[in-house]
Amino acid sequence: MSTPKSLKNRVLRMKPLIAGFIVLGGLFLSLTLLAPISARITPPTPLNDPVTVWVIGYPVTPLFYHNSLMLPNGSGQWREYSFGDRAVYAQNQGRLINLAQAVLYPTPAVFGRQTFDSTQWQHRQRRSGDGGQQLSLQVERSRVMELLDQLDQRYHAAEVRPEYNPKVDLYFVPDEQYYAGWQTCNHLVARWLRQLDCQIRGWVFSGQFKLN
Repeated sequence: MSTPKSLKNRVLRMKPLIAGFIVLGGLFLSLTLLAPISARITPPTPLNDPVTVWVIGYPVTPLFYHNSLMLPNGSGQWREYSFGDRAVYAQNQGRLINLAQAVLYPTPAVFGRQTFDSTQWQHRQRRSGDGGQQLSLQVERSRVMELLDQLDQRYHAAEVRPEYNPKVDLYFVPDEQYYAGWQTCNHLVARWLRQLDCQIRGWVFSGQFKLN
């Protein structure tokens, strides 16, 4: 039978856990309330040698898009790059608890890549157009080639055999960075766009990008 003293000790031990749940719950609620706010992309101007790139957004929830960046590789092909939580994105663990864990604290991340010819790219556009978002913008070709080299080096730095996920049609390798609510797929897409001399203004987390 529990004594008042033992009950008091048990409550004291639970206080940090309860406080942690309150903090995490508050953070999750804040992210949910802020999610509908979009981020606006302003492409660079003027351009000497323009080339088109695409931001492709896949709906995860009604308030959140998972965005990838699609770049032309200079030989008639397109290459998609994407960053994500390992459990959710590479292992298809899409329950609410997995989504919450992915944004509330750091989790293992993966880096995905896929290469398309023009016909495959058209198929990709149709697939992402079902409830998703597609934004095309023009940037400087030399910047695209620099970013392609950087992302390919990052992909090959894992030095492991890529694992294919047919659900999202990407080949994944482990990434050295972690995934969290302050470092999501959308934050990295925004970072890559800035490397292409785009300006980004607004709330990046939700992935609801708009073009100026």
